[in-house]
Amino acid sequence: MSEQQSGQDQLDVTAMMDELYDKLILLNYEQSYLKQKGGKPLNRAYFVNQTNSSEQFNQFKTLVKWLFQQSDVQTSDFNKLDDPVTLSQNIINELKNIGIEVDFPPLKLKQGFGEYVVYVLLQLATKALQKKKFQYKKAKIEQQSQTRQDDEPVQETGSVSSDSDPEVASEEEPEDVFTEQGFQKDEDKMVIESNVNPKEWAKEVERAAQKIKIVIKPDAGEWRQHFDATKQYSNQIKTILPEARIKLERMSDELGEILDRITKREYNINENMSEMCTEFKKKNEEYKKIELQYQNYTNAKKEMTDQYKQIQEKYETVQNKLNEHGSVSTNQSPVISIKASLTKLRLEIKQMDLRIGVLSHTILQRTFHDAKAIQERDYHENGLILNESDELTD
Repeated sequence: MSEQQSGQDQLDVTAMMDELYDKLILLNYEQSYLKQKGGKPLNRAYFVNQTNSSEQFNQFKTLVKWLFQQSDVQTSDFNKLDDPVTLSQNIINELKNIGIEVDFPPLKLKQGFGEYVVYVLLQLATKALQKKKFQYKKAKIEQQSQTRQDDEPVQETGSVSSDSDPEVASEEEPEDVFTEQGFQKDEDKMVIESNVNPKEWAKEVERAAQKIKIVIKPDAGEWRQHFDATKQYSNQIKTILPEARIKLERMSDELGEILDRITKREYNINENMSEMCTEFKKKNEEYKKIELQYQNYTNAKKEMTDQYKQIQEKYETVQNKLNEHGSVSTNQSPVISIKASLTKLRLEIKQMDLRIGVLSHTILQRTFHDAKAIQERDYHENGLILNESDELTD
């Protein structure tokens, strides 16, 4: 990106921030946001550049929440403990829900400043004004019909009173103050309407402009002043140079002697310390070898530690299996339950045997009575009388 393009982007962000500030004023944010919500006062360049990213992001978050409330939009609470990226994503989701186009990642809002932050706030402020049915009034330009005398007083400095300039007066028009009751005019800042005829005013400006122009007359002797000053400086240099040269030469000789002494001392040190330097090199090489061995031992220790952990895990697995097997083999509850079941089966068998005997006896008795009844019937049919003492035969 070129410097010209970056400068243009900076101007665009500044213009957007200026428009945002004006819309916040229209939303009466000083009363509703600063005093009631306890927000920090903004300026016309607060979100343009980076000052304190965390503070700017917190201010952006609270301002977004307030603007959502101004638009009567129910949003999820922005928790302070949430991650800034999560908060940015939630804000983007809410913007999409209310119809604001967003085509940038949440990281752009996480910064707390820049074009995208100002864009989001500007769109929300516009939505809030639309919700409150705010409309800009068209500018009314009134035609001045009254004339003014030609001898209108002009100040000596050539500046004209702003009360008689319709352009200057229009710049001092007070802004409408938006409150809960509507728009109100500040009477102390009302525009003072002038009765100046534009044609007469143009003539007066043309007449006075000739008198207030500043003309710089060239000085014919200016070059001679420069020439004299140059000669004066040259004489001063010639006067100071011999003494300064002597001092500089003396300083150069002293520095040369000091450098010679340093060179000799360095040579003596190198001669006297040659044996120590050789010994130091040997020690350094030994140190490198020891360090390499230490590194190898460290790696071997690490490998053995890993193997020990694997063996330990296997040992714990086997130990758990042994414990489970021991608990199963020494557990007497299955044997006790089997004995109880056998006892219960024996009792049931005895009861079944008793019931079988009773049923057998009942069947036998029933068979006997049936046979006796058949014989009695046969005797009666054959004309025989069966005595009680007679025995029945098969």
